Amino acid sequence: MELTRHGPEFRNIKKILLIKLKHIGDVLLTTPCIRTLHETFSNAKISFLVNEGTEAMLQYHPLLEEVLRFPRSSMRHLSFGARAIAEFRFANEIRKRKFDMIVDLTSADRAAWLGWWSGAHYRVAYDPQGKGFLGKRMFYTHLALPPNNPDEHEVQKNLGLLKAFEMSPRDPRMELHLADADVAKADEVLNGFGLKSEKEITLGQRNFIIFHPTSRWLFKCWENSRCAALIDWIQAKLKIPVLITCGPDLREQARAHEILALTRTQPRSLIGQLTLTQWAAVAAQARLFIGVDSAPMHIAASQGTPSLAFFGPTGFQNWRPWAVEHTVLVHDCPCSRDRKSHCDWTRTRACMAAITLEEAQHAVAQLLHLEIAA
Repeated sequence: MELTRHGPEFRNIKKILLIKLKHIGDVLLTTPCIRTLHETFSNAKISFLVNEGTEAMLQYHPLLEEVLRFPRSSMRHLSFGARAIAEFRFANEIRKRKFDMIVDLTSADRAAWLGWWSGAHYRVAYDPQGKGFLGKRMFYTHLALPPNNPDEHEVQKNLGLLKAFEMSPRDPRMELHLADADVAKADEVLNGFGLKSEKEITLGQRNFIIFHPTSRWLFKCWENSRCAALIDWIQAKLKIPVLITCGPDLREQARAHEILALTRTQPRSLIGQLTLTQWAAVAAQARLFIGVDSAPMHIAASQGTPSLAFFGPTGFQNWRPWAVEHTVLVHDCPCSRDRKSHCDWTRTRACMAAITLEEAQHAVAQLLHLEIAA
């Protein structure tokens, strides 16, 4: 096992497994690594292991041989013993595939032991530096020094592991590939709202803004009244239709409906009605995405949609929209400044409340390249 930034040449790589056992947005932010590995090992078959419920970010990727789903949610109802047996059986299924290389982008205990149990000759990760179970670093064959820049974007952090072993990306953009059925559903929805093709501004883009004001972590959300006021300003002042969306979580839907009820201009609603990939196909045709730090923010960026993002308790340097024109609205807060203090997670954060309606209006006008006073 070697701790280095310049590892020895990897030989006879025929099967590679990437591991990212995190959330939806985290998985999407790893996708530049897929193409980098393909460019480095052009004859290798690449598979990806993710938590169930996040596989939509990868299911149509043309460079992936297989997407494996760890049944984390399905195991929650099991007893400790039954869960241990189920997890061991899953690990054996990984082992049967005889991977040559494991690239662990998770940096967590489960990913470490699954990679070790796989029997892969090469097991690559960032050095855990004492985090996790005792002796965890011995489960890997090649370790890279973790990034020393706390503001490094997560995409750069993921790619940094590969760069440490001389695998450099040619194109660091995210890739979320969609099925024809997703695009057809988006066209059906937008045509149904009267957003016809003759209103297109540029190829593949229609005259509407998609507003996703919620996250399943509700402390990330901007205040409802300001969301409603921004929607009304866009529709009444800018004459651009707004389409409001949210995820399937019932608390998210309740909050989105509260915002909708506060509006005067009746935005179009797709609250809780789309799958992730259908949502992506809709967002791909929007002039602008507006929303909070969430998976849809990253999905919109993956489709090249300019983005206005509201940030508060999560580090905007690490999680801002990637490789797309964007504006981040953020105010200083102890929890984001020193990364040790914590705000009240049960209510809207002070840093979110500090973002004004006027700031949001100005940002929207700038991103739309409009000469108009808020």
